[in-house]
Amino acid sequence: MHNPPDFMAQWDYQDPAASAQRFQALLAEAHTADLQYELELLTQLARTHSLQRQFAQAHQLLDQIEPRLTDATPRARLRTLLERGRTFNSAGDKASARTLFEQAWQQGLRHKELYLAIDAAHMVAIAAPLEEQSRWHQLAMELAERSTDPKVRGWLATLYNNQGWTLFELGRLEEASQCQQKCLAWHQLHNNPAKAFIARWSLARIQRARGLHQEALTDLTQLQEDMAAAGAPEDGYLFEELGENALALDDPAAAEYFARAWFLLSQDGWLKANEADRLNRLKRLGKL
Repeated sequence: MHNPPDFMAQWDYQDPAASAQRFQALLAEAHTADLQYELELLTQLARTHSLQRQFAQAHQLLDQIEPRLTDATPRARLRTLLERGRTFNSAGDKASARTLFEQAWQQGLRHKELYLAIDAAHMVAIAAPLEEQSRWHQLAMELAERSTDPKVRGWLATLYNNQGWTLFELGRLEEASQCQQKCLAWHQLHNNPAKAFIARWSLARIQRARGLHQEALTDLTQLQEDMAAAGAPEDGYLFEELGENALALDDPAAAEYFARAWFLLSQDGWLKANEADRLNRLKRLGKL
């Protein structure tokens, strides 16, 4: 196939089943002589299974890919390692996942497949214990920052955000803020207001952790106004954060913020299943 379609552009990670249909359509059109393209497509089909927690199906498909890999398909081999690792990681086997991600990192560097090498490093960080995560984020960031390839550099916002939250968890709040500032600047430069709103929320969350409640409340209030002006939907996490800072300042508006946060976040199925105590606290503080 001459100039085959970019299959990564077909992804909708929020709807893996629909993504799978698009990958199947591309497979039907793929020229059988382009083995690497076909195998790479199949690895993404495997990923649609792992995202739906269909781990056996994902492994079965990857088992079918592996015997077809050759020295002429290094990218497909890399993607197979990554997707096998992601399948293990999603199933809770972080040790097996990390081994595969580290192999993908080394092979990505060896074959100069920097986009996939960064993917591997960022997945090692996800699978690794907290105290080891920052180093892997840093390795990935340095690789992306040195690159002139826009696709490779496209990782930077994700890496800045991930490193920011790792540093937050480690209590390194000033460094965490610097990473989120870089993340915000990236999204502003690339005209992505929705992601910029998230980065601004993240910066406010760090301010709260530093005890800067009035500063955080001021910034969050401005964020709320800017989101409304942009036509963005109301966000429960934003109201929750407004409530936490108002509560710390003994601001009577806290109850209203918490009530709004509970109303919005209680509609989230994942939070209902995994964060019941958090939702109950919001309800109580919202005086509902």
